[in-house]
Amino acid sequence: MPKFVRSQPRNAAEVAGQVVAELGRGLAVVPMLDGYCVLSRNRAELARFGEPYRLIAGPDELESDLAGVERHYQELAFKVMAGPVVGRFGAGRFGVAFAAEPLTKEIVRRADGEVWFGVPEEETEPGKLADELGKLASIVVTGGAGGPGPTSVNFGVRPAVVDRRGKLAILDLEYELGELVRLGPGLFFSVLVVCTGNSCRSPMASSALAEMLEGIPAFVYSAGTDAPVGGPATAMAVQVLREAGLDLTRHRAQQFEPEMIEAADLVLVMEEYHRERVVELVPDAAGRTRLLLSFVGCDVEVGDPIGTSVDVYRRTLEQMRPALELVAREVRQRVGSRRTES
Repeated sequence: MPKFVRSQPRNAAEVAGQVVAELGRGLAVVPMLDGYCVLSRNRAELARFGEPYRLIAGPDELESDLAGVERHYQELAFKVMAGPVVGRFGAGRFGVAFAAEPLTKEIVRRADGEVWFGVPEEETEPGKLADELGKLASIVVTGGAGGPGPTSVNFGVRPAVVDRRGKLAILDLEYELGELVRLGPGLFFSVLVVCTGNSCRSPMASSALAEMLEGIPAFVYSAGTDAPVGGPATAMAVQVLREAGLDLTRHRAQQFEPEMIEAADLVLVMEEYHRERVVELVPDAAGRTRLLLSFVGCDVEVGDPIGTSVDVYRRTLEQMRPALELVAREVRQRVGSRRTES
């Protein structure tokens, strides 16, 4: 049975001492990098979590890995890694994370030798993670916020490549680095399209965008800020999409939830009201939430066609289409495409 200890800001040194002592006997579950990670002295013990990462004190320990990496780019990468990001710089080299939090700083300071850690694939409660580890778990530190864990980024290539999803979304990472970032193999770019009732604008836009992205690793879904859950798309929306060769008959409205927003790489909204609601639920999504028509340089909302004629619905779809085409182009830049650019 592992020892359970609660971490608080005032007892970081004490808890770190217990963690370091227990690492000689088994694995430690520790809140760090916006999630719960598993620490070990022996990287081989962490094989179940994929390629382990090394916890280090700071950039000085990376000198041998940084040959050929532009100095300015190093500085940007280090700035990003002060948050919930683990990085890799040399081809085939292991990933590292800076010990930036009080607890992890103390663990590195007190440890005599290397400390490795693995990141669970999904957000996991510490008790459940301890159960999965069984007798291998020696100590479990609780008291962390708990989240998706760190984003893993390969900074050794340009553009940088996200190897594992985590707290920092790809568009937020691009903002910090000032350049394009790509998603690695096996990762899908996800787009959430939001309107009010999820019965006309957002299902029309998401269906059209999904068709534009057919054949590449992308996932498009829609929801409403005030949706009649389970309701169908409006008859006019169904008709207009049918004219465009798309089928909305199976669509059912859903209310947007924080989990939907957190899973999205990009959130497209029709009105400022929708943006406000998104950010109210998930403040961290502000940087990746955009008015759809901003993609064509317009700070204009897409009006709600509900209750109007089929011609208004047609004009609504045509108004959205150029922006959706630009969104599709940007998504393809980040994931690659098997379709030929026009």
